[in-house]
Amino acid sequence: MISWLHKLLGKDKEDEQPEPGRNHKQDPPAVPANPLEGLEGLRFGRYSDNNKTLIKSRKWYAAEDLYKEKKYEEALDAIFDYLRDETEDNLHLEKTENGFKFDLVQGSRKIYGESDGKFISARVPLAVMQTPSTAAMRRLLELNYTLYYTRTALDDKNTLYMVFDSEITTGSPNKIYYGLRELAVKADRQDDLLLADFPTLKTADLSHIEQLTDHELDVKYKYFRKWIEEALRRAEALNADSFSGAIAYILLGTVYRIDFLIAPESKLLSDLERIHNMYWEKKEDIPLIERNQMMKDAIRKLLDISRESFANSVFRAKGTFSMASPAKPEKVKDHIFNANKDSHWYIDNKYPDIARLINEYGVLHNQFIYSMPKVQTDITVIYMAVMHPEFFLELGMKEPLYDTTNKEFHDEAIKDAIDIAIGRFKDKYNYMKWDHKRVLYDNLYDFGVTLSEHMANLNLETKRS
Repeated sequence: MISWLHKLLGKDKEDEQPEPGRNHKQDPPAVPANPLEGLEGLRFGRYSDNNKTLIKSRKWYAAEDLYKEKKYEEALDAIFDYLRDETEDNLHLEKTENGFKFDLVQGSRKIYGESDGKFISARVPLAVMQTPSTAAMRRLLELNYTLYYTRTALDDKNTLYMVFDSEITTGSPNKIYYGLRELAVKADRQDDLLLADFPTLKTADLSHIEQLTDHELDVKYKYFRKWIEEALRRAEALNADSFSGAIAYILLGTVYRIDFLIAPESKLLSDLERIHNMYWEKKEDIPLIERNQMMKDAIRKLLDISRESFANSVFRAKGTFSMASPAKPEKVKDHIFNANKDSHWYIDNKYPDIARLINEYGVLHNQFIYSMPKVQTDITVIYMAVMHPEFFLELGMKEPLYDTTNKEFHDEAIKDAIDIAIGRFKDKYNYMKWDHKRVLYDNLYDFGVTLSEHMANLNLETKRS
């Protein structure tokens, strides 16, 4: 999930004519120093470690060089410096007499580790087994067969763990990184599944989790339900056969919007991924109309989630590793351009609302399945603040980027927000350029298409030097 403090800035009807008697626009409000003022500390999207600055990237290269020179302790220092995200405050390291000890956070799990100069080890508690459970132990045994760097274990206090260890001399930067990543990401997923499937287990070590304020939780729960209800109404109003493609876009886009703006963890995140898989994993076997019905049924079931259960999946969690892999730039571009291409038919045939939702789908699909570069995620937040200003205002944003009453863009604030987002990564992406003239402000659809395609075309090539 994403944390941005003083760093990230940030109608259903399209093609409107001016209201009678309105021959000029009102002067827009003055652009604040921070166009997304009021959202500091809030999180949008999944955590991505594809956010390293040039200085951080150099730490990785230094770790590789130091390991080749057999300076193992210095290599480990560089690796942990690379993993440390100062914005997240995700990792703490303390020197000891013979080495160091550390802890790092991944979602609902906290990993503890140490090194004595010869070995490095790490462990993460999954759950406490109050009574012996053969079924739970079998699950862990099966899990072991899917693990490359780690293994499961049970201590003398009946706490279920995942464990990683390695000799320092064989602990290359790649092995340490991917070993800790497997430990963290798998544990973050397995604890929820174990607790859901085996009632005799109880949770372990949640002291690091920060709950949302009641206000933020209320706003997110309100829009969680609102977006689901709107999507189901739209889908039911369309012909299931002739508009099957539009229905799929609407349903999947809603899943991706909830994922990005609500930023759920735990069971709700698993539910969203299951709905996503209903479409993509069954694509060759089940007709689209039937898959749409499966998704509608599953999305409708989300309305049964109480506020209390919702709160158990929506909390302030830190991250160290991405759950997904980085995207190839051409894949990101294809998803956005293909969605925009499909949306043109709906503009030509007077369905502008659907066209805009398809554009949003293309932007958020990448955020759902990939570990996206932070600069593109930051621009996506700005895009979403334009498309859903009411949500952002209720969360605390001081000035909207789009005025829904007068149907006007606050384009100078949008441009300032983008400039700040781009500027943060200029040293990393030497060839990245943003041309504000390429983004249209005629209506929400044109804005969404031109901004998303410009974002997809950013040159994010990096150099080792």
